[in-house]
Amino acid sequence: MSDECRVCLLGLIFLSSLLTGISGVDETHVFISSGENVRLSCNNALHDCNSTTWNYNGFIDSATVELIGLGIKKKDTERHERLSLGSDCSLNIRNISKEDYGYYTCQQYLNGQRLKADARVFLHVLHVSSSQTEISAGLSVTLFCQLYSYPPVSCDDWIRSERIQLFWVNQTGVKLTRSDSRYQILSSSDHCIITLNTTLLNEDHNREWRCEVTQRDQVKTSVTYTVKSSAQSDSTTSVIPVHNTHSQDPSTTNTHTTKGISGVDETHVFISSGENVRLSCNNALHDCTSTTWNYNGFRDSATVELIGLGIKKKDTERHERLSLGSDCSLNIRNISTEDYGLYSCQQWTGVNRDKHQKPNARVYLHVLHVSSSQTEISAGLSVTLFCQLYSYPPVSCDDWIGSERIQLFWVNQAGVKLTRSDSRYQISSSSDHCIITLNTTLLNEDHNREWRCEVTQRDQVKTSVTYTVKSSAQADSTTALTSTEVIVIVVCASFVLLLLALILWMMIRKKRSGVRRATDDSVDPSSRAGTNSLFCESNLESLHSSPESRQTSPSQAEQTDDVTYTEVTAFSKNRAKKNKVHCDDKVTYASIGGAKAGALEDYSQLYASVN
Repeated sequence: MSDECRVCLLGLIFLSSLLTGISGVDETHVFISSGENVRLSCNNALHDCNSTTWNYNGFIDSATVELIGLGIKKKDTERHERLSLGSDCSLNIRNISKEDYGYYTCQQYLNGQRLKADARVFLHVLHVSSSQTEISAGLSVTLFCQLYSYPPVSCDDWIRSERIQLFWVNQTGVKLTRSDSRYQILSSSDHCIITLNTTLLNEDHNREWRCEVTQRDQVKTSVTYTVKSSAQSDSTTSVIPVHNTHSQDPSTTNTHTTKGISGVDETHVFISSGENVRLSCNNALHDCTSTTWNYNGFRDSATVELIGLGIKKKDTERHERLSLGSDCSLNIRNISTEDYGLYSCQQWTGVNRDKHQKPNARVYLHVLHVSSSQTEISAGLSVTLFCQLYSYPPVSCDDWIGSERIQLFWVNQAGVKLTRSDSRYQISSSSDHCIITLNTTLLNEDHNREWRCEVTQRDQVKTSVTYTVKSSAQADSTTALTSTEVIVIVVCASFVLLLLALILWMMIRKKRSGVRRATDDSVDPSSRAGTNSLFCESNLESLHSSPESRQTSPSQAEQTDDVTYTEVTAFSKNRAKKNKVHCDDKVTYASIGGAKAGALEDYSQLYASVN
């Protein structure tokens, strides 16, 4: 089984356990719209609520926050004024906000012992906002509908597995679709957002559009948006701008430092998702054994210890992406949208490291992220790019944008800012989401075109994200061209190898033919035919002649060669003919060895061999 299959299987197992419960107690999923009141049931409650404790988790890495402890409401949380405990031990929350989404657990304690199993409630919050504060006829408006859910699995996976759907309906309940020419409906699964864009008409005053969420074709909750034209009513709808991802050097332009209340500089770091970041510890001592790094995701979340006295904690999901620098800075690899928040660097001194040395160094991490409404990109298709700045919310995004002059905007590849006056683009923003969107219809020449989302603070670029158009049709043609080129290269290489082999074979053949011709030319075949026996016999007789007959003249005695080689070549067409000496071999070598010139007294020095 491949790694991908294993990951998918684990995801399905986890999702199944999430939706059906592991402990044996049913897990409840509650869908609610922002601004309403909700009641979360405690399915394991005992006879009274003195044994009941309610805990809250905002997201995977957040620590548990105790809201109700043994029937008593905790007052050290920001939302405590909106909380109450029902007579059946249920948890009641008034005026739900999008920050209330998450995972609530009802636990029972009896005589100091925790009883199993817990009752779990997952709260999903649906929220709608508008891109415009001033509403009037002729104005283009974009409505953002977002489902905030606890993320043990991605929104996209959960939508597919549980058949969760987000859609817009008109005031008669008819579902609006992309085929309707008046509306542009776009969605982004990784944000769990669906947007509705339209140009308002005079008759749209008091018109309603409703965003609904369904699970397995059953409506769970909905939010209605009513058009209130500014010209006809004093009622207005609030709106806020947004931004997207690609960062500068984290130690320079994307870092903003302000003087904190505690006397220690508070640092604001802007980074894009997918990059690495370094968070400085401005109060570090001579070594890092006294350094502790803590994290808070949002107001109500409990503190999570990431580094304790110089040692990395391994009980957090992100621990593999964390490291402590030699200067006690906190390094985070492959930043995700879940990493935004407040990071605090603390110093602990004393023999047992039990004395907290104040003040702390605080770092606010803001993450810029861009996503697209489409996975398949091609000319003629309408595409919406979502650029969102994720920020720690000590104040609202709108207030922070106003006070710190934070701006989100889109620029083209020439660096020119795109505005609403450009007829080709529709730019919309939503301040309570800190999102800015870019909608356009793609052209053929848009392949490899870049649009960049930038975030600025006091007119200084802090980080940016570039989106490059990759047309599916162009990508396919590029792939086909590459395949053709590979085939041509393979064919050409094969032809060259075959040609080389042919040339080599011809060279070898030519060389062998030359050798045969040289052998045939050394002896005339016609003179050899029929004289084979006589030739061999005469030569053999000369080899076996008496020593006396081999004496040479004095002039010949001057030669000092000890060995003489004689080549005897025999060629016969008629091998069956009997000869005095059988000379079947084509080549015969004879060697004669003798003594020095002069009379031979020792005939043993003379020898002959025939091969």
